[in-house]
Amino acid sequence: MLKSIRERTKAILWIVVLAFVISIFALWGMDLRTPEISRGEGDRVGSVDGEDISYQTYQNALNQLWTQMKEERGEGYEPSEIERSVLSDQAWELTIQSRLMAREISKLDIAVSDDELVSFLRKNPHPQLVKMFTGEDGEFDYQSYLRALADPEVDWTELERWGRAVIPEVKFQTYLLSQVHLPENDVIDRFTQRTMTMRAQYVEIPVPAADPSLEIPEAQLRALYNEKKDDFKEPAMRRIRVIQIDKKPSAADEEDAAARLADLRGEIVRGSTDFATAAAENSDDAATAAKGGDLGFFKKGEMDPEFERVAFELRPGEISGPFKSAHGYHIVKVEERRSSQTVPEVRARHILIKVEPGFDTIDSLSTFIRQVTEAIRDDGFEQAAAKLKLATRDIEPFAQGMFVKDLGFVPRIVSFAFNYRTGDASYPIETATSVHFVKVIEEIPERARHFEETRARLLDDARLARADAAARTRADAARADMIASGFEAGAKTHGLDVRTTPPFKQMDQIPGVGANTAFSAACRLLAVGAVSPPVKGLGRYHIIKLLERSEPDIAAYSKARGGLVEEMRNEVASRFMANWYQGIRDKAKVEDLRERRLP
Repeated sequence: MLKSIRERTKAILWIVVLAFVISIFALWGMDLRTPEISRGEGDRVGSVDGEDISYQTYQNALNQLWTQMKEERGEGYEPSEIERSVLSDQAWELTIQSRLMAREISKLDIAVSDDELVSFLRKNPHPQLVKMFTGEDGEFDYQSYLRALADPEVDWTELERWGRAVIPEVKFQTYLLSQVHLPENDVIDRFTQRTMTMRAQYVEIPVPAADPSLEIPEAQLRALYNEKKDDFKEPAMRRIRVIQIDKKPSAADEEDAAARLADLRGEIVRGSTDFATAAAENSDDAATAAKGGDLGFFKKGEMDPEFERVAFELRPGEISGPFKSAHGYHIVKVEERRSSQTVPEVRARHILIKVEPGFDTIDSLSTFIRQVTEAIRDDGFEQAAAKLKLATRDIEPFAQGMFVKDLGFVPRIVSFAFNYRTGDASYPIETATSVHFVKVIEEIPERARHFEETRARLLDDARLARADAAARTRADAARADMIASGFEAGAKTHGLDVRTTPPFKQMDQIPGVGANTAFSAACRLLAVGAVSPPVKGLGRYHIIKLLERSEPDIAAYSKARGGLVEEMRNEVASRFMANWYQGIRDKAKVEDLRERRLP
């Protein structure tokens, strides 16, 4: 039974991630949030249909995703600001998914017997245990694993807890997937798409450019507005007021970076190391460090001005002292000089040390952030800013999921703005370069733009529709003559060139036509020798005459069927599970309070 379960659910990738979320083998301890606002275990970060989600539950999911990423990319990997946001949202969605799935499992009263548990653990070792029982040869020692499971001296309580959590989810998915049906005609259709070849003649009738001077009656514009009203909706928006505190390096941090480079230069000059090795081990320039800091040849105007000034003053073999550019502190070694078309060029290596806030700077900033937090809580947002001589700025309205003008990609700020009410102020929200305090100052509901606001777009749409209708009328007239007089003769009457495709398959890019699925679909449906109605493409219409079409090879289908069935069953199962989950997700009332407001 468990073998059947595994085979029928192997396409559902997200169950693996979901199982990891509840895994007791997670490596806890990585908090991606601002240290000043770490939460206690009992704090809630939201709810699903009124059921609270604790911070620890969400944090465990986040830590598990982080652990997986570290395993994939290496222990030294550090996520970017965008990746941190993506990880956070994935962990949040997995937490919600786990709650909703647990609720559905409970409704069906799915249980786990002892025999099922033993069988599952024997056949499905946890990934962390696979590592533990993998030898130096890289092979998993399955027999040693089984012996360990049977050892009464080993406490497998936590493994049993993991199994009892995972098995109901697998059984539930098996129940859902039993409702998936794959018609044989769909398999034949997939085989036909991939193997059947076609060849056709066609003519192309371009849609002319819209006439910008064409007048459109007011009544027609209003009718078009009523027809497209839903297209003119503006999403709900928020306006916020922000205090921004930049994370700037101190003068001491600048001195440290320059001193570190001076030490490296000394080691290179003394022969303790060579420039390329020092760059590979120390440079903060990820693009060149692995190449020993080699920048290749460059001429003036291609680099930072200060960097160029220093590089072009050096002779081959010379190494500069530490100097500062817009990117940080450098030392440069010129390898070669040459002239290309009389323009001087140099080939150089460099070591870059970026200037970042050090421990003392961060500690000082943290103390100040706590001071601002307390002032906002005690005195209010604007009063605290005035008291501490901090500037505030009002940000233009923005929609959910959008970049914010003057702030950029700040998903945590957007999340706060859309999950709290007017007047609420946030705890500090940290980005890569700044710490922000945010106050919601206006909630702008979704609205449909008025007719006058959309007039210009309506005019453009109506003029484009007129141009398209003119092309369609020309295409209909041409087709009528091509049927009456013959394809080529009728085309000639209307000044149209007849073109012939090479043999192509349904999903191919067709030379001269492109990836026009309507063109391919028409060829698939036409009888050989028949002429199609006008087929719409991008900025043009086609009239097609099918010249030939191959028939499916039944023998080849028999051989390919098994692989196609598995491929399509996986696709259908994935879509089914995704649609099923989205259905219950859309109905759920989810409260997202990951970003906290000041009391």
